Amino acid sequence: MRVGFKRFGERTVFDDLYQSGCLRLRMPRRHAGDIAEGVIINTSGGLTGGDRIDFAARWGRGAAVCVCSQAAEKIYRALAGEARISNRLDVAEGSEAEWLPQETILFNGAALDRRLDVHVEARSTFLGLEGMVLGRTAMREEVTSGRIRDAWRIFRDGKLIYADVFRLEGNIAARLDRAALGAGARAFATIIFAAQTIAEDLLENLREALKRARGRAAASLWNGILAARFLAPEGETLRHDVVLALNVLRNGRALPRVWQC
Repeated sequence: MRVGFKRFGERTVFDDLYQSGCLRLRMPRRHAGDIAEGVIINTSGGLTGGDRIDFAARWGRGAAVCVCSQAAEKIYRALAGEARISNRLDVAEGSEAEWLPQETILFNGAALDRRLDVHVEARSTFLGLEGMVLGRTAMREEVTSGRIRDAWRIFRDGKLIYADVFRLEGNIAARLDRAALGAGARAFATIIFAAQTIAEDLLENLREALKRARGRAAASLWNGILAARFLAPEGETLRHDVVLALNVLRNGRALPRVWQC
């Protein structure tokens, strides 16, 4: 899928849109004062080994859009190969880009290779989230085998300013039970906020909010990047803690409507 957004008067609208395969994107009507929302819909209901999704989005100058997902993405057991997800976001000068998909649920025996490349220009802002839940704990599911590779790269004016590669395989549950890795966590997430300048008090406000976290959460600031990381025993706790952070980083703006269903 390929989509472009542009500024049209006081609104942000589609500049172009190309859809194929199982992916669709819709822009619901918004309330006055809200940021525009682009909702990704996976009509297949989930991914498994051998499936591949490529998504590319471009924010034109002055565009302001939150791209989110209609529901949690599901990665099912892979009989062969791995599910591949490749996302590329290009954010022009003066634009406000948010990437807030709901969490990805990984089932036992699943294999996932996911990549997010973000290219921002000066005087633009980017807020990104990726979260993952291992099985559905309410149904007593345990992910004892699988493979995950999750990579982020963020460029500002063509220069790499952030890179992170997370890899976990084998007996995932046993590895996450280790105190130095997950301390028993079955859900985790990362939030990145990148802007040319970030006030120090934003970090302090975020840390203050995270004192109310039900799981483990921490935040740091360097090189114009504010990062928050989360560990939780299950998805409900993870979402609670992520929402605490988003309320600060989005300056109290209401969460996307799909998050509130």
